[in-house]
Amino acid sequence: MATIAAGQLAGMSRASALEFSFFLSIPTMVAATGYDLLKSLRHSAANPIGTGNIDAHGWALLAIGFVVSFLLAYMSVAWFMAWVRKHGFAPFAVYRIIVGALVLFFASRLG
Repeated sequence: MATIAAGQLAGMSRASALEFSFFLSIPTMVAATGYDLLKSLRHSAANPIGTGNIDAHGWALLAIGFVVSFLLAYMSVAWFMAWVRKHGFAPFAVYRIIVGALVLFFASRLG
């Protein structure tokens, strides 16, 4: 949300700021995924299972999961961008405020 707000403060449209925010997240996601993959390949102490225990069937399932995750993420982003173009950020902001208030309320009850 910070990149979207900064983009709008800089004079960008809602759609442009949203696209910029999503494009800005791509290098971060690639780096995080690559780091986790390297940890798995090295069999580090943080990931004792590694990839040495995965057979051909496991690699096929991993590839299918990757493709399905990518497609669903793409569809979700496309839907959200279309929704923001049509409705703006106001309903989303109200939703976040309500959920945040509920989280704070229930968190205060636990302690």
